Amino acid sequence: MNMNDIVKMMTERRTIRRFRPEQISEKELNAILEAGLHAPNGGGGQSAIIVACQNIELNNELGRISRNVENITGAKMGRVSSEQPSIVDDENIINGFYDAPTVLTIFAQKDNYNQTGDCFVAAENMIIAAWSLGIGSCIVGRSAKTFATERGKEVQAVWGLHDEYEARLHVALGYPEGNTPSYKPRKNGRVIRINPKA
Repeated sequence: MNMNDIVKMMTERRTIRRFRPEQISEKELNAILEAGLHAPNGGGGQSAIIVACQNIELNNELGRISRNVENITGAKMGRVSSEQPSIVDDENIINGFYDAPTVLTIFAQKDNYNQTGDCFVAAENMIIAAWSLGIGSCIVGRSAKTFATERGKEVQAVWGLHDEYEARLHVALGYPEGNTPSYKPRKNGRVIRINPKA
């Protein structure tokens, strides 16, 4: 198949859960955020709010909360990755953000009809932009539960986001550590095509 550079990058991007400790640059972070801000959004409302936290201590604290807000086990989920283990694969991982130096949290207005779509498409734009810059990323769920804790509510208030906003997901960012995970062949039967003459 012939692919342009963007489609090729999408197929080559991998989820990273092992990060080097050094912080990504301001220029790189700004480019990633710009990609998120230009993501499609329902009705052009631009309602998703992206909080970019580079405070390592706070990221580690919230990452520990994220790790423990629900009981996720390999028995329930199955193995995720031997090359870049998740919290499902390794119970010794104590930080649900995998010690990433930068963590983006995407919030949505609770009454916004397209809140989930707006947040996830922004995340998708940002992880592809990150990969193009040599920066690894991992989309992390459990954000609503993390910010529903007492500490999460305190942090959200400090960030100036009131009760009408709810965290929808996190994006952990950093320079990859170790090998890039290998390609997993795509499963068959995931596309159904309808002939125009049918």
